[in-house]
Amino acid sequence: MKRLYIILLLVILSTSVFAQALPERTIWQGQLGAVRLILRVYPDTASGNTIAVFDSPDQNASNLSISKFEVTADSLRAYSSVIGGGFSGRFNDDRTQITGNWKQGSVSAPLTLVRITSLAAPVDRKQTPKPPFPYKSENVEYSNSDKSVHFGGTLTLPDSDRPVPVLLLISGSGQQDRDETIFNHKPFAVIADHLTRNGIAVLRIDDRGVGQTTGDIQMATSADFAKDVLSGLAYLKSRKEVDSRKIGLLGHSEGGIIAPMVVNQSSDVAFMISMAGLGVKGVDLIKKQNSEILKSSNLPPEQYKALTGLYFRLFDLVNNQDLNKPLELNGEFEKWKKSQPITLIDSMKMNAGQQGEGMIQSFISAIQVPWMRYFIKYDPAPFLSKIKIPVLALNGSKDIQVSSTENLAGFEKYLNNAGNKNYRIVEFPGLNHLFQTSETGYLNEYATIEETISPTVLQVITDWISLQVK
Repeated sequence: MKRLYIILLLVILSTSVFAQALPERTIWQGQLGAVRLILRVYPDTASGNTIAVFDSPDQNASNLSISKFEVTADSLRAYSSVIGGGFSGRFNDDRTQITGNWKQGSVSAPLTLVRITSLAAPVDRKQTPKPPFPYKSENVEYSNSDKSVHFGGTLTLPDSDRPVPVLLLISGSGQQDRDETIFNHKPFAVIADHLTRNGIAVLRIDDRGVGQTTGDIQMATSADFAKDVLSGLAYLKSRKEVDSRKIGLLGHSEGGIIAPMVVNQSSDVAFMISMAGLGVKGVDLIKKQNSEILKSSNLPPEQYKALTGLYFRLFDLVNNQDLNKPLELNGEFEKWKKSQPITLIDSMKMNAGQQGEGMIQSFISAIQVPWMRYFIKYDPAPFLSKIKIPVLALNGSKDIQVSSTENLAGFEKYLNNAGNKNYRIVEFPGLNHLFQTSETGYLNEYATIEETISPTVLQVITDWISLQVK
């Protein structure tokens, strides 16, 4: 998941063996959801060999090596052992298009690459902060207590002769860099810049397995990431520039799950901000989320109804199973197929070996990983119902990933149950899951919107923190 939805990890594949050379300096572009995938082929003047690389400009991925690259008269295959995945497809008659499949691990998706003449100029994200800065920006490193994870991040410090309040940022789901970069937007860099200009220090950290941060990611869950945040708190307390009585947390999306966990485990947190965090159970949110995403796909009504029924059935099975026990969901898929009209199964290509069946098998694999199982079973009540420190809970009215109405209501309900006397709930009209001003809120808008984060949101956060740290 990325911001609580799945985005395929796109990486760069470079160099290897050709059975039949492609034309020199060719560029191919395709689309996986809202993410562009680019294949570039060009000669290496130094070695005389042909080089091929994949780029994913929307995810800042480029130039990672491949282990196999093969071209025949009618097909192409690129595979990377580094990430355990790649692309394979067939050329059309005039070799201007390659139709095939992107597969990484158990996740598979159809992909068509079209030959283009040139790459579009990089999008200028105008809110991304650029030096020189009127504050100190320091690259920092530290480890957790048992040295199993080494962290790298950025600490921005206002120019002050006394200790200042500080905010630790917690990213959304998926492996994020310290700026929470998505589609060339850098929301955490924008937040840090705005707050530090207003007298508040900010620590933002690379997630496990990204940038300068190490650590296991395959078996990790939100509970493990909460431990990572606790290590960040310990580091901040060691900094003389920071007022250790005024340390706050800001969690976006999954970060809004992690922050309450940390507050329940530490007395060092003075205030907490949730941006599109969960106020409902994970199983309820993921049902709503997938329903909205399927709805945006404009499926025929009978297919939409059938797929949501299948997804809900599988989510319930995961939710009702103990985390330490194995799951068997393939049998449930077969039962579901037998319960559907044959004409529907045919139209959805759900028969054995067909594309639709492969997509569902990949979906089943994805919801059985430890992180997803933990997320589906997550219940905010035990955490939010114990929080008495100041809380600011924010959502956008057009957020289709973490719907504002029920999730903000959940925060209000549980904070009231806690007897919390200092919280504020804010819904921002017209903003999406990334807190951008949007038309529909759908995922395919994220990359096309120039705004990284609404200035109104930045000001609300800044003003609220200023009140808490007086």
